[in-house]
Amino acid sequence: MNKFVFDPVKPVVETKFGKLRGVTYGDVNIFMGVKYAEAKRFHMPVEQQPWEGIKNAYTYGPISMQMLPPNPPSYYRGLHMLQKQSEDCQNLNIWAPKTMNGEKKPVLVWMHGGGYFAGSALEEYSFDGFNLAHYGDIVFVSVNHRLNILGHLNLADYGEEFKNSVNVGIADLVAALKWIHENIAAFGGDPENVTIIGHSGGGGKVQCMYQIEEAAPYFQRGIVLSGAGGMGGSDEDSRKGAKAILDELGITKDNIEKLYEVSYDELVGAYRKVARSLAEAGVRLGWSPIADDYFRGFPGDVGFMPWSKDKPIIYGTTLGEFSNVKLTAEEKEAMTEADKIAFLKDRYGEGADRMMELFRKAYPKHDILDLAYMDSMFRIPTMKAALKHAEAGNNNTYVFIAAYTAPEDGWIPVWHGGEVCYIFMNEDRVFVLNEAIYGQKFANIFSTMTLNFVKHGDPNNKYLPEWKPLTTDHHYTMVIDRECELREAFDEELVELHSKYNPRPTFGPRL
Repeated sequence: MNKFVFDPVKPVVETKFGKLRGVTYGDVNIFMGVKYAEAKRFHMPVEQQPWEGIKNAYTYGPISMQMLPPNPPSYYRGLHMLQKQSEDCQNLNIWAPKTMNGEKKPVLVWMHGGGYFAGSALEEYSFDGFNLAHYGDIVFVSVNHRLNILGHLNLADYGEEFKNSVNVGIADLVAALKWIHENIAAFGGDPENVTIIGHSGGGGKVQCMYQIEEAAPYFQRGIVLSGAGGMGGSDEDSRKGAKAILDELGITKDNIEKLYEVSYDELVGAYRKVARSLAEAGVRLGWSPIADDYFRGFPGDVGFMPWSKDKPIIYGTTLGEFSNVKLTAEEKEAMTEADKIAFLKDRYGEGADRMMELFRKAYPKHDILDLAYMDSMFRIPTMKAALKHAEAGNNNTYVFIAAYTAPEDGWIPVWHGGEVCYIFMNEDRVFVLNEAIYGQKFANIFSTMTLNFVKHGDPNNKYLPEWKPLTTDHHYTMVIDRECELREAFDEELVELHSKYNPRPTFGPRL
């Protein structure tokens, strides 16, 4: 494979709507910025119009409009990519191994994080799908869709045409899955073997697909990474928020057509003007899906819907997630054991002694100070949702926690998204756990776990001990650490106490 140039002969495939021309890089065909739907502002997505001739799919398409400028923290996974923004953002990217004789490869579909507010399919260099296609021998697809005010403004009070405006962002994802189901065979993918995967807000989007009946025929299993909890918000609050924004813009039900003339910046400006008064009135406007007849609510709250409750699922979190501990590597290095215990007692008050006792049992080979970096905000809803899935009794609910802590340089336990680059087989693009022994072990575990699940519905692999599914009677979690171990109900009291005594939520700048 020539690593530095694309092959001069470009692949052409015929989709339901027309022909697309991509590029070939080694043994992988790549199609970028492929349109999967179109939509009028605040309306549900619809199929695009067919075209004549051949469209070029050489460059990444525009991402959803972003309410805030990109400002990733320095520790956050990898180099970030800046892309053109547009309201016309319903596009996807495909990396597909060259195939012969009609062979069909398993398909993995990536739903990006950023809550339902921000982010994009190629937010980071480590989200590139080439290695999963080349080494993993699967078809990889990443999806852009509407976000924030464009994807979740509840205009249901302004006419029938807007009755699902609060959920059009996730409706875009359903449209993408439908497009994949109908067209991926032309790229060498198997439409009957599709796994959806997402991190953080993307994990929430995976759960949304389980809860939408229209999406059910288009995927067979899912992976939820640090994204089991719903984003909150209510139908009532979302309607109040929308009214405040439209009142600020001078738009009523009688002149609602003006909504199509307002620029995106004006929409965001109106929101910013009313945001404080809404918050003071107790109105929570979270830019997230709202339960209705289309989206039935997050499974941790309402259980899994009958059309998808049998589909296998992996739930995962990290031990560190978002940490709010302000200690430098030098300060940590200088602390004695007594200093660490004093720090934890100051942090957790009357709960500290019991929490330290439980942490030592749960993570006996970890430094006791790692307790300060521990997460409960993601772990609790993850177990709650996993148990809801296990209630179906299908023996296909898998749970892990990535608990690894690099042994030098003052590293903290694996943080929010620290495992993602390994799943993508792109760890060389990210400065994270790249030491020779344990970093490579971590990479092998996560890439093989994912590929085995995508291909066979079972994450077990040679790098882990036997991974038994979680059941309502046996709360199994695979602890992925320097030494991996399947544990049962090993941290439940600990995370409950952490949730009670942690001085503030371990949350950060990005979901």
